[in-house]
Parts: sequence; structure tokens; C-alpha cells
Amino acid sequence: MAIRMKRSGTAGKVPTILQLDLGELAVNTHDGRLFLKRDDGSEAIVELVNTGRALVAGTGLTGGGSLTADRTLAADIATQAEAEAGTAAGKLMTPERTAQAIAALSTSGATSLTAGETIRSRVDAYLQNTNVSGYVTRHSFDFAQTGTIRVSFDGSSSSSEPAYFRVTRLRNAVTTVLGSWTRTSTIWITASMDVDVAQGDRVSVQSLASARSVTSSSGKQSTTTTYYGFARIQNVRFKTAGETLIPGIYAPVENS
Repeated sequence: MAIRMKRSGTAGKVPTILQLDLGELAVNTHDGRLFLKRDDGSEAIVELVNTGRALVAGTGLTGGGSLTADRTLAADIATQAEAEAGTAAGKLMTPERTAQAIAALSTSGATSLTAGETIRSRVDAYLQNTNVSGYVTRHSFDFAQTGTIRVSFDGSSSSSEPAYFRVTRLRNAVTTVLGSWTRTSTIWITASMDVDVAQGDRVSVQSLASARSVTSSSGKQSTTTTYYGFARIQNVRFKTAGETLIPGIYAPVENS
């Protein structure tokens, strides 16, 4: 005598609580799934699980096991040491571990910068800037370290008209003018200053030419003469006590 249960050959079909009586089973012959109705004060359809199956923890997870009991999956979080080493391929990273890894990478092999006499940057060759409408960047550096660097350059004017120079620092999208100089002679004069830098800062050396118009009259005729003070700059130097600096993407560099 064969025992027949309610059944369906439709893929994914699950019986409803109205289709089963208590103690009655239903089988999905397409999916190979078995169901019964449970009533613990609230009726529900329960699937009888194949205990031969298992819940397997994939990469970055722990836990799992056969379906003979409740199972838990948990994230396999890297330790601080693993995050800083950066070699554990199967571990997950939290925001805290990511910050720790970044901090370790940014300080690895680097000490705090100190102003000194060793030139570690490129050395800029001569340039004459004729722009009178706004400052032009001659040299920029981005920094991967925190500390103090010494910026220096040689500046002069092409005439007795003024030429302007300045050092700026870009930090968190805000540009600050740290120092400014005016030259009204063709004699080269060195300007220098120490600058505090932090990771991500960009320090730039900029120049600006000047123009002055003078109108003279003779009878009914007038003549306007424009006098220019072109900004001449050379030997832009970023000095440290020996640490390597990272050149910025806007830095035109010559020599070595």
C-alpha cells in the first residue's frame, strides 16, 4: 500500500497553511523539498531540511556547518597586526582596521621631516614670467610626511618695476599664503622660509609680473607707455634633513 502526500511538480511551489492539515506532509517533486504545517500558537509552513547539506563559510567568514543544528556565520576581521602588514588575503577590514593600515603605510620607512641643508628635491632652472593677470605656479610639491621643510628660491625683476613672489600651502582644499616678496631690481636675491607640512599638503612657489601704464601729453597729443616688471625665478629648492619628498603633479622639474 503506497502512502501518497499532497504534491506539486512546479518549481519553487510551497504549500499554504490552508492547503495542509496538521500532521499532513506535502512534497515538491520538482525541487525535492518536503513541507509540513506547524502550530505553536501561530500556524506556519515549515520545510523539512535535508541534514546532509551544509552551510559553508566562504572567504572572509567563519562558522557554518551541517544543517543538523542552527548555524552562525561571522565576519573574519583582520587583526591590527594583519591590517598593518597587508598580507592576509582572506580577511575583512573594518573602518578602524583600514585607518590603522593607512597610518602604518604612511609612516613606514619615514621619520618626521626637519629643515636642513640636504637638497632632496629637483632644482628649478631659470624662468621669466610675463603674466600680469594672476600668480603662476613655478614649482609644487605634495607631501607624504609630516614635519618641517625649508623652501627657498632666487627671484628678481626684469627692471626696476616690481615683480612679486609667494609661497602657498594647500591643505584640505584651503590655500594659505605663507610668505610673499617683492623684487624691484635685476639683482638675484634669495628668499627662504620654513614651512610646516602634513600628509596631503601641497606647497607651491609662485610668481607674478607687474604692469604700469604712464600717459604723457604734448600739446593735443598724448602717449601711453607701459612699464613691465617681469618676474624672474630660478633654483626653487625644497630642503630637508635627508628624507625623500614626493613631487606634485603640477611640478615642472628640470635637472636632477
